[in-house]
Amino acid sequence: MREQEEGGLMQAAGRRGGVVRALLGLGGIAEGAATAAEGGVPRKPGTGDGGGEEKKAVVRVVAADMPPALQRRAFRCARDELAGMPRSPRRLEPKRLALALKKEFDTAYGPAWHCIVGTSFGSYVTHARGGFLYFSVDKVYILLFRTAVEPQPHCDDQTNSS
Repeated sequence: MREQEEGGLMQAAGRRGGVVRALLGLGGIAEGAATAAEGGVPRKPGTGDGGGEEKKAVVRVVAADMPPALQRRAFRCARDELAGMPRSPRRLEPKRLALALKKEFDTAYGPAWHCIVGTSFGSYVTHARGGFLYFSVDKVYILLFRTAVEPQPHCDDQTNSS
């Protein structure tokens, strides 16, 4: 009985991994199968800790209420921004990454996007439908969400006519 439960958990984990791979556009598993199976995303050669070998960034979706195309854009933007950060000494710039994601999504999908980046943080936010993604790239966690914006009524000259 326990073996059946564990088998079911393994199948569910495999399905989730397949969904993440599909979102990342990785398709089938080829070279580097172990990393790709974990949702790996290739980084530029020479940017990892190892000499010239290509290191994979592990992307994991923690929670999402966002269309897959937007998720892929967030993954790509985060990966590109992290790849551009200095590697020696290894230094994460959370504000830079948060600003890049916010600007990307504000420009592409309209205003009111918010982004929180770090290795440890707590949050409780309200988001617009279809505008929430909480994921990690390696050990960096990223919360990207959109709030509903209601335009303020424009107040014309409010002079009293007597």
